[in-house]
Amino acid sequence: MRRRAGWPAPRFLARLLGVGRPAPVAAMALDTPHRFVDTYPSNQNVLDLFVGEWSTMMPPETGLVAHPGGSNLIEDERIHWLAKTLGSLEGLDIVELGPLEGGHSCQMQRLGAQSVTAIEANARAFLKCLCLKEVFGLDRVHFRLGSFFPYLERSGPTDLIVASGVLYHMTDPLRLLALLAARTDRIYLWTHYYDPVAIAARADRDLFAPPEPVGDGSHRGSRRLYPEVALSWQGFSGGSDSYAVWLERESLLGFLAEAGFRIAVHEDRPDHVNGPAISLCATRSPTSGTGAAAD
Repeated sequence: MRRRAGWPAPRFLARLLGVGRPAPVAAMALDTPHRFVDTYPSNQNVLDLFVGEWSTMMPPETGLVAHPGGSNLIEDERIHWLAKTLGSLEGLDIVELGPLEGGHSCQMQRLGAQSVTAIEANARAFLKCLCLKEVFGLDRVHFRLGSFFPYLERSGPTDLIVASGVLYHMTDPLRLLALLAARTDRIYLWTHYYDPVAIAARADRDLFAPPEPVGDGSHRGSRRLYPEVALSWQGFSGGSDSYAVWLERESLLGFLAEAGFRIAVHEDRPDHVNGPAISLCATRSPTSGTGAAAD
């Protein structure tokens, strides 16, 4: 009997589904209990898929718990400040880099964004984003799995790019800043930076190399190694390499100024528990390079 066009061959289907290849007894004993959830369907069940890995705190009124979930990323004061600084997020098309678990994505939809395209390279973090998309019904947020570098290189202009907790994970941070400047006239950044005095007082100072020229040599940064304990955690949310480059504060601000941006600093904390950190919004008048809207 001939197979209908479009249906896979039985052998291919069996290979795809794993039919005829019984799992080792030990593996079955380990995996089977985790394949099914036998309690009443709930959003808590969704969050429990990644129990012990969450960074995002669930709003208290939901009654949900994401363990350990220590960061209030769904009602983040930084994003509220961004909306106030720009006047509103209402109607904006936003590109978000490294959404982590989708907390800021959720908040930006709530604040009126027309669309949020959130690009996440960490496959496990991406799956957690999809969990929040379902839990909070994020119909104007679209999560994409992959690297935001090729996306930015091929995409057109957008109203706003949000890059919170991203820049200090880059091995080439100036390349990312250049791509942002080519795609929008509005940028939000929260990032760590290198400050020699603050770093010298830290217990992890040995993870930082002496600062050296970055890019064309007019800017400087320090190569910072990831600690082994961070790399081994299942919920690790850092970069894809074993190190990253932290720009010096003046190099970061200087690069943005050279690209024509005016900078509003929300918070600058050299004493931040995880290293010197700055929260800022950079805006400029519309340019022919981006076509983005003015603030």
